[in-house]
Parts: sequence; structure tokens; C-alpha cells
Amino acid sequence: MNNNFDAVRIVLALIVVFAHILALTQLNDFNIFELIFNSNFAVKGFFAISGFLVMKSYLNSKNIFEYGEKRFRRIYPAYFIAIILCLCIGLIVTKLNTIDFIKSNDTLKYLFFNLIFLNFIQPTLPSVFTDNPIQALDGSLWTIKIELMLYFCIPLLVFFFNRFGSLKTSIFVYFLSIFWTYYFINIYSGVKGEEIARQFPGQIAYFTIGSLYFENKKIFNKLKLISLISLLTIFITNNSFIRLFVDPVAYSSIVIFLATSNYKNIKIGKYGDISYGIYLYHFPIIQLIIFSGLFKLNAWIGLFSVFLLTITISLLSWHIVEKKLLKRSSHYVAFAKG
Repeated sequence: MNNNFDAVRIVLALIVVFAHILALTQLNDFNIFELIFNSNFAVKGFFAISGFLVMKSYLNSKNIFEYGEKRFRRIYPAYFIAIILCLCIGLIVTKLNTIDFIKSNDTLKYLFFNLIFLNFIQPTLPSVFTDNPIQALDGSLWTIKIELMLYFCIPLLVFFFNRFGSLKTSIFVYFLSIFWTYYFINIYSGVKGEEIARQFPGQIAYFTIGSLYFENKKIFNKLKLISLISLLTIFITNNSFIRLFVDPVAYSSIVIFLATSNYKNIKIGKYGDISYGIYLYHFPIIQLIIFSGLFKLNAWIGLFSVFLLTITISLLSWHIVEKKLLKRSSHYVAFAKG
């Protein structure tokens, strides 16, 4: 199927980069980014696209083991590189001597917990980026554990799609996700309620709606109308309670529509799938550029340096490591050959 999933994912990844440049530098020069680039939309758009494409991957797999292998090959190599990149940056910029840094419990905890996707347990390295406004090495990694949980949900979704129908199942999961989010934002009185709300299963509505669009052709054929109505609803109201219900449908429908509308097929995938690399690598690169003082010297040179390094490392990661570990049936391998 002709599509623009690669182009849309790159755009979403770049939106996250712009948003993080503002958040991490805290420079007034970039305040305009807050009005233009919505990282919340971008992340949730990623979950919706993932639902569409991962459902396709599962249904095209011979068995659940092949499905799991394909997911591992696509996710873990670049993720592993991101952790090692952060570790190398930490080794270079830490205020500790090399031996103390390597032997530090915080370094060992960082390596262990990040390699098993629990980066929230140890997001920092000892005496690294202590003068930066934020000290985390890679704040983008929080979504990867959610992505993995959603991958595990696909066999269950398919089972319930077949048993009760894809639309009924999706509506049930949609309300479950909304209830989780509403409870932890508005009712829960403990700490970090908003942070818990955005974790699994708070994001499953976006993933499931994306899966529904791939599996249910009747619903997919109404995608343009659903996108238009939900987009108009967003413009009409900013009520947080209404948006709780509208956003999963709107965000998911809009990104899937943009990726499948085919007004013009942008064959950017022939250069490789660098959107994942951009998403993984940009955060530590921004932190390194802040540490270097380049943003203070000139904010826009700092921004250009971030994009140059991020795209370069993403391309190298794709062509040297990621692509080589994909199965030959991957459409990216086909692009490279053709």
C-alpha cells in the first residue's frame, strides 16, 4: 500500500525535538516553539501509527514468535545504542574521574535499569549535566516501555476483535483508557498522578484506534469524515473533560489520515527509517550541546548543531546497525534494494 507513514513519523519526531529544545534549554529565543510544536500530540500520534502498523505486522506474521522477533529486531538495537551513547556522553562530561564514574552505583543502576526499559528508576548519571536546567540523560525513553506493553496487547486485541468485533472491543478499551486517565488526574490524591495517568494503559486508546483503522475497513473508509469532525471539535472547545474523550479519536484519526491519504506519496522511506533514531538520540544530544555552552554562544547555532548531529547519528545507526538486523521481508530492506 502506498503511504506516507515514514514522512509523518519523521515530522512527529521533529516536533518532539523542537519541544525538547525549548524544555531543556529554557531559552526565551525558543518560546515560539511552545505555540507551534505540541509534543503531546506527537507522542500520541506515534502510538496511533504504531497501533496501525503493529496490527499489520502481527496479522502478517506466521506465528506469535515471528511477531515477537520482528518487534525485538526493530526496537532493541537502536534503543541499546541510545543507552550506550548516553553512557559514553556521561563518561566524557562527568565531574568524576573515570574509575569513580565506572564504579559508581548510579552508573551501574543506570545501565541495568535503562537496558530493561525501566529508565525512570535511574534517569541520571553521577555528576553529569549537573549545571544543565534538567539532568536526565534521555527523557524520551519513558514511552518505550509503554510501546512494549502495547505490543503484548496485540494478540489479546486480535482475540477480542474476532470474538466480540473490532468496533465493540475498541470502544471498551477506549473508555477503559479514558477512565484510567481521568481517575489519576482528577480523583487520585497520591503523588505523581499526572505522570501515572500518561502511563499504560492511559495511552492504549490511541494504539487501539490505530489498530481498528487497519483491521476494520468500513471504519477506515470513514477516516476522512471522522478526522474532520474530531478536528472541528478540538477547535470548538478546549474543555479538559471533553478533550479527554475527543483527543484519542482526533489525534489517531488525523495522523492515520495524513499517513494514508496519498495526495502525494513521499518516498522518504527509501533513505531508511530514521524517525525512531531521531526520537531516541535527540535528547542526550541537546543535553550535550547545552553542556558545551553553544546555546549560550548562539541559540540558533545550537539548534542547528542539534539537528545536524541527531540526523547524522540516526542515519549511521540505521545503515550500520538497525537495517542489518531486520528480517529480509521488512519493507525498509525492500526500499534499500529498489
